[in-house]
Amino acid sequence: MPTYSDKAGLIAIAASVTTIDQLAKLLLVSTIGRSRLEPRIEVVDGWLALEYTENRGAAFGLLSGLVPILTVVSIAILTGLLLHFIRQVRPPLWQTVAIGAIAGGAFGNLLDRFRLGYVIDFVSVGPWPNFNIADSAITIGVMVLIWGSTRPAAAAAMPPAIHNGR
Repeated sequence: MPTYSDKAGLIAIAASVTTIDQLAKLLLVSTIGRSRLEPRIEVVDGWLALEYTENRGAAFGLLSGLVPILTVVSIAILTGLLLHFIRQVRPPLWQTVAIGAIAGGAFGNLLDRFRLGYVIDFVSVGPWPNFNIADSAITIGVMVLIWGSTRPAAAAAMPPAIHNGR
């Protein structure tokens, strides 16, 4: 079972991601949200913008209209990852960070789905569909999990989560 500091680290990362995501969405809605005259702010002309979007589907708006199924699938995946984490004896730091980022991102988007019925996306990059901070955290977390699980030598060389006095 992970140590107290492993669990605290995962919770701190997840809570930080969720908080930053929700605060960014709150700020965005208050400045360029649904009821505002200007729904888009160009940051780098034609390449990067802040744009309010209501995503009623999964990643990139896919599977629109299947919110109940997406919610159940999100909770199931999150539960599986957390069960995997708590079954580890000493999860490596990369795994703690990755699962914390995924959990925080999933929770941030689930909060939107439960509260609003859709997810607020606001980062617009070139031709890509809009996304948010939670989506970014999930993507980075998944990439770290893939990296760690496909590179056993590199993953094994990573230090375990910081343990107080251990």
